[in-house]
This record gives sequence, C-alpha cells and structure tokens, in this order.
Amino acid sequence: PNYETERRQIIYSIVVAVILFIFVLPFFLATRKVSSSNDSDDSVSESNDGERQPAISSSVPRPQQPSSQPTPSNTKQRRSNNKKQRNGKKDKEQQQQLPLPNNENNEETTTGIEFIATTSYILTLLCTLLLFCIVFFSNNNLFPARTILIAPLFTKEECARIITMAHDAAARNTKEVQKEKEMLLLKQNPEFMDLEVLEKQDGNRIDDATTVTGGGGDTGAAGASASHNTLNPLSIKLTKLESMLEEPSGWKKDRHNHYPTTDLNLVTDPFTHEDRVWLARKLNARLTPMVERTFGIFRGAIRANDIFVVRYDATKGQPNLRKHTDSSHLSFNVLLNDGFEGGGTRFHSRRDKSYVDHHPNVGEALLSHAQILHEGLATTNGTRYILVGFDSIDKKDPLTGEKTNLSIFSSWLNFPWMQVRFKEGFEDSAKERRSRIINTAGGGGGDGGDYLTGTWKYSRYAMSLFRDLDKAMTMLIDQFAPFRSLKIIDTKDYDAYFEVMDQAMMDQQQQQHNQVAGLSSNDEQQQQPLSRGDGYASWFKGQNIDLDVFGNYRRVWTSRKDQEDKFRGEL
Repeated sequence: PNYETERRQIIYSIVVAVILFIFVLPFFLATRKVSSSNDSDDSVSESNDGERQPAISSSVPRPQQPSSQPTPSNTKQRRSNNKKQRNGKKDKEQQQQLPLPNNENNEETTTGIEFIATTSYILTLLCTLLLFCIVFFSNNNLFPARTILIAPLFTKEECARIITMAHDAAARNTKEVQKEKEMLLLKQNPEFMDLEVLEKQDGNRIDDATTVTGGGGDTGAAGASASHNTLNPLSIKLTKLESMLEEPSGWKKDRHNHYPTTDLNLVTDPFTHEDRVWLARKLNARLTPMVERTFGIFRGAIRANDIFVVRYDATKGQPNLRKHTDSSHLSFNVLLNDGFEGGGTRFHSRRDKSYVDHHPNVGEALLSHAQILHEGLATTNGTRYILVGFDSIDKKDPLTGEKTNLSIFSSWLNFPWMQVRFKEGFEDSAKERRSRIINTAGGGGGDGGDYLTGTWKYSRYAMSLFRDLDKAMTMLIDQFAPFRSLKIIDTKDYDAYFEVMDQAMMDQQQQQHNQVAGLSSNDEQQQQPLSRGDGYASWFKGQNIDLDVFGNYRRVWTSRKDQEDKFRGEL
C-alpha cells in the first residue's frame, strides 16, 4: 500500500467520525422540552409591574386612606397617578397581545433541550467501535500482518562469503573451546579429568544446565538457579564444552530456549568486526528500504535482537525445526546455498489450518511478521545454511534512549506491533515475578499473596492483562488479516535491484559525509556513529536484550552478560 496516503485517509475518517458522533447526531437526536406552571392559584396575585405577590386576605384590615381635600397639590398628584395607570394598562395590553405557547390558561412556559443518558452512552459506544474499525481494518494494519514477502537480499557470491565467515567462526570456536576445556581440567584434581567421575558424583545424567524461559531469549534466572542446586558447576561447564566439540564442531547447539538450533551468532561467536561491518552495509542498503516500503516502518526504527547463521544437516546435527513463532516484530531468513535436498519453510494459517511451503532460491529472503506460525522443513540430504534475523521495531533505542522517528501508525495504532509489545510485557512480568519470588526470603510463591509491590506492571493483574491482550490481538489478526505470499521483485531484475540499492546507499553516505565535513575539518570528528534517527538500523549493538511493555531496557541474555565487551563499538 501507499502508506502515506493510507494514513492520511485514516486521519480524515477519524475526524469525520468524531464530528458526526459528537456534534451532528446529538443535535438531531436531542428533544425540545417545554415546562409550564398555572397562574390561577388564588393565593398568588400579579401586581402591575408583573411581579407575583401574595394576595391580601379580606380579613386583614386595610390601612386607612387619608382623606383627600380638593387642594391644588392633591389634584396635581391625582392627574399624575392617572397618567401612570393609563401607561401601565397600555404596556400590559401589549404584553398580552404577544403570542405565548401553551399560555391559554395563564401559564408560564420554559423551553430547554433534553438529551437522554442512554442515547449518549450508545453514541459513545458506536463512536468508539467505529474508530476501532477505521484503524484496524485499514491496510496499515492488515496488509503486512500475515503477508510473506519474497525478495532478493544477497548475490550467490555474497552468500558463499557468509558461509565462509561462519565456517571460520566455527573453527575459532573449536580452538577456543579446546583450550578452555584443557585449562579448566588442569585447574582441578586429577579425578576431574574423567567426565564419568563427575556423573557419578552428581548422581544423575549431566544435562545442559542452561534452562531457558521466555520467548526467543536466552538463559532464565530461575532455571539457572534450579540447575545449580542439583549439578556440580564444573560438570555444567564441561558439558557445554563437550557439546560445542560434537559434530558439527564449533557450532552452538543450545543457544535458543524451547526451539534450539545449530547456529552461530554474529556477535557472541568469533566473527570478525570487518565481517559485521560488511554485512551491516548490505542490510542497510537492501533490507531496510524493503521493510520501509512493504511494512510502512521507518528504517531507523529497526533493531536486530538476534542475527545468526543456522545449519541444518541431514545425517548429523539438526535436520529441521518444529512449529514456532519468533520473539520479535519481524523476522527474515535467507537461503545461502544449494546442493541439498528437502528443506524450506512452511508457514501456517491459524484461521483455517492451511499452510504454504516456500523453497526460495539462493540469496532470496523470506520476510514476514514474526508471529506467523512457521517451521523449518527437514533437510533429507546434504547441508542447508540460512541467515536468520529477528528484528524488533523501537520507538526509542533501549540502550541510548535515542528517538527512532517511528510513526504512531507503525506503533500504538498498529495492532501487530502492539501484540508483540503486550507479549513482551507478559514475559517481562513473568520473569520479574519469578525472580523476585525466588529471591524473597520466605516467599514460597503461593497463591496467598503478591510478592511484588510498588510496580503495577509486575502485578499478577497486569501480567494477566498483557497475556489476554496478546491472545485477543493475535486472534483478531489471524481472523481478518489475509494470509498470502507476495514476490515483490521479478527474478530478472535482481541484478538491477542490487545495483540501484547499493548506489542509493553510497550516495546517502557520501551526502552525510559531506555535511559533517562542512562542519568540521577534523578527521576524528568526521567519524560520527550512524544515527538511527537518520535512518540507519541497529544490527549488532542492541542484540540479546529483553524489553518491557513500553520498550524500555530490562535485562540482557546470559550470552551477552558474559560477553558484554563484544557489543561495544558495534553498529
């Protein structure tokens, strides 16, 4: 859609609806009420000047009239009184000639406007419902919510470079893990050299102790605490190192929570800074303009919360990934190679239980809202590599507080965006409540009380509200948003598309460089960081963090907590 025109139309419709329900309809639905009172009451008499006074009873003696003598002064006074009486009678006759409604029986009338309270409530309800429909049923909400977009992102040569980057990072991981394992064992008693001895000491099978909670994040505090209570810390560390050395060696196997993948993260795993700079330049040139055009989201509001290379093996490692949703607003995956059998991504519709399979070409990206249910189909022969990104859409940078110029139509008037925010609010509340209850002395976490006070968003009521809003919005979007696929660039135009987009990014960077150079001649001052307000997404610096319902920074994943220095200085 043309989002600028679409949003302008939404504003016009809202203004018309407000005028209609606040001014026009109340004017026509209001009733005119007339009230009257009887003037024939014997206890009231009307004086000459029109004021009502109590009637004088006949039993009350009247004051004695002074005797009038035919003096010149009395005669002049009588003439003056007669003249006033004649003028008063004329004024009274004129008033009686004026038409007065419902005044045939000497009644006073009062006219007013009456508006029934029930009518007011109904109009308010209808106005609210109409405003909801105007916003929700617009293309601004429904078009991108359940649409899968297919578009080119890398050339075959660039995809091969990413695979090489991943293999090099895995080889570095293997060397580091082997060295770390040797150093860890040498610091202990000789009996710890044998992993079987540790298993006997623990009395149970050594499992991966990094129990994770929440959606798409990392290690949860509660799970880690519980694991450390039952397993030897040395055995936990050794188990993780052994897992890294298993085939495929150097690849992480347990980094994600309920849906683990064999993958390597671009920051926490030993990719080089030059690798990340090169990849960020390609994503800024090709992916962010695509998101801005197809989703109506300002490109500077994009922040990758996780970018990683996934490996699916038919015979060793992981061949597929079961149905799930991603913990972000948008997600993309790019096929990096061919020469395998099977594979692909299946997207599911919750409304009618249908699905659509996508088998993209090398370099093509599948871009969609992250809450679409999907799964990775099994690779039956060979090895399949994909680059995956989970992108959050921020109104402000959670680490620096910098404004991202995100429109309200892409945030609090966008139901898919709000649904993810409420989901994050629920997960944040659940994690915080779990953590505080465990850390509270004597707080058993029972149903008798709320162990969190002072912060409303961590109460059990707020947590339930966030959960219900998440479910309600998911249901509405699934019911009304069209489930479809759309290829936005013809295959024959891929090379021209890459050339145009790369040149546009180079021109933009050159223009900004010239502007900075005009303000300062110092080369160090010219090396300004890329600003999100200027339209540059955050690809690596803001990864692996959790937010609250308002998009504020809450906590880091365990993988980042242990390697915070790797995120400093990234884009």
